[in-house]
This record gives sequence, structure tokens and C-alpha cells, in this order.
Amino acid sequence: MSTLPGRDHTSSSTPSLDGKGGTDSVAKVGKSTNRAGLGYVYYRLYTKLGAFESNHPLYHNDRFIGRIPSKSFAPPRTVASIKRALCKLEGLSEPDKALVFIPLSSPAPKEDSARLSLYAPSGPGLSEQDSIALVVESEKRMKEVTQSDKLPERSDDTDIHYVYYRVYSSEGDEKAKTSFDETDSSLGRINTLFIAPPHNVGSLKACIAKVEGLVTPGHALYKDMELFEDVDSDAAMSDTDVICFQGNTYPGSDEGDPVALVNAAVDQPAQGKVLSEYPLGTAATHHALSHGSDSNFTKRARLTFTYAYVGCKPWLPITNNEIVHTDGVIVSVKSAHANRFFPGYMVINSKGEKGFVYQS
Repeated sequence: MSTLPGRDHTSSSTPSLDGKGGTDSVAKVGKSTNRAGLGYVYYRLYTKLGAFESNHPLYHNDRFIGRIPSKSFAPPRTVASIKRALCKLEGLSEPDKALVFIPLSSPAPKEDSARLSLYAPSGPGLSEQDSIALVVESEKRMKEVTQSDKLPERSDDTDIHYVYYRVYSSEGDEKAKTSFDETDSSLGRINTLFIAPPHNVGSLKACIAKVEGLVTPGHALYKDMELFEDVDSDAAMSDTDVICFQGNTYPGSDEGDPVALVNAAVDQPAQGKVLSEYPLGTAATHHALSHGSDSNFTKRARLTFTYAYVGCKPWLPITNNEIVHTDGVIVSVKSAHANRFFPGYMVINSKGEKGFVYQS
């Protein structure tokens, strides 16, 4: 296993995949205090595919970093107790399967028995710049949480570090969903803080695949996708190659020399498994489906998690095990909070309400 070069950075996560946003000083948002005061532990949430939003974010325009009072962790303050408390706070299941990386750049997770000092002047988790990374099996929530709309705005004064990339299908280069240059739509970029630990070629490839709505690990076509260090490379990098984002250079650090994801395959809905033909249900659903283009919504799906999307139209508030109806066509809809596009379906619920549901 080889290690790829990197460069130093201390930037924080931002609300969009291209990293728009800034950072307030630690003193403004809750620098850790001594035992006489209320200290906080700062954290970021990940699956193996990359970062996802916290239910308890610090900022209205950056929901990828959360914090929790230090007093919330039961003694002894071990990694195991950190996992249990964070999963409970965020409504995430299976804390015993979660991994904790301290710091984010660590090549391996911390042992459950490792002790953490939460009242030191500085250290892991005690500031935004040194947040804990919690990697879980799934970002699905076990309970509904109404997020506050009265959060402060993160200022726009941070130095963001990106990975620049291009995606190639069998037909050539494709337009990137994170495109930022009108003259070069196939060039995309993602904030390095959105890549799940441990940082290697495999985690970078999985993050790009998720962002671009491509097949992800476990899909039969994923094994054919390869990541090249640049467009002039003759051989793909190995998924186990370590990438260090803490140095002068790393793969994709230069806008003019992006990494290249080859043999990209777009993810498609699982016909016949998640979706099936249905008899019309409630009167409200029947009415909604019988008008215009909505008459194509003839496939039935069961939702697998609960989430209250407040003020996020066209995102539809959803409830676990709720039955909805869809036309089965994957669309991409922009999230106002994350400022990026997500793949999913337009659906109609039992109340006759139509909206977008994220494809988990």
C-alpha cells in the first residue's frame, strides 16, 4: 500500500460540495472551556460514501458540523461512550458498528477503550478545526427531528481545499454535478472535508460516485470504475493507496491537473424490488394520480426512514414505512441547506402531496 502526497490545511466543512462558505473563530462558537464552564465537543458525520448533515448543526449554511455539550458523555469518557452519545443525539442506529477517527486524517479508527480528555485547553473534538469524525453504517434516522431555522450564518472567509476531478463514461467526459466553471462543465470539485476517513483512493472514489449519482460500492458495475491520478496516467491508482490531504500536493489538488474517474456508471432504480405495481389507495392519492402527468405515478414504494424537511420545497417530509407512489424516474434536486444536487424520485404520499424524496 502506497501513500500519496498531501498538504497542510485546517479549513472547516462548508454547506456545498464545492466548499462555499467561511469560518468563524473558535471563540465565537464555543471554544472548549474548563470544568467550571460548559464545554463542547465538535463532530462530523460520515458514511463510507462521504459526509452527511447533522441534526444539530452549528450554522444555517453549514449543516455538516455539529456540537454536543461535554457533559452529555457518561464516564468513563471512552470512544465507546462517545459513539453511543453521538448516535443517540443524531438518531442513528447501531452505535457499536460506528467508527471514530481522531483526528480526521487518522489512517485507522480509535479503539473503543481509548480515553479522551474533554476539558483540556485543546485537543481532539474541542474545536471546529479539530473535530471528531464519526463513521456510521447508514445516515438513516430512527426519529423525526425538526431543525432550527434560527442558526447563525457561517462567514465566507475560509481557505477551502478541494479535490478537482473529471468523470468519464464509455462515451467520453460527462458534465459534473459540482461544475463551477461555465467554460468547463466536466470539471468538478469537492471539499476534502467531505471525504470519509480513512483517506485513501477508495474513499475518494466512493465520495465522487455518491456526489455524481453513480453506482456505489456493492453494485456489480462499481468494480469497473477506476480512478486515475490525472488524465495522462497510464494506470489507475489502487483503492488501498493512502491519500494525505496534509501536504503541498495531493491527487486532484490542482485545478489544472484533476483526477479522472473512468468507466462511470449511473445508478438506476432497482425495478421489481423496491418498486412494484399497486392498486390505488386513498382517495387523496387517487385524485392526485388521475390528473395530468401524475397519472404515470403507478409504482409503489415504502419509505425507510423519517425526516422533517422544514421549508425545503420540493423536498417532501417523510415517515418511516409510509407508502408513496412514484413514476420510478430518477431526478436530481438541489438541497437549499447543502447547496448541491441529490438523486431521488418525485413521489405522491397518502395525503396527495407531491414532492421529492432522496434516494438512500
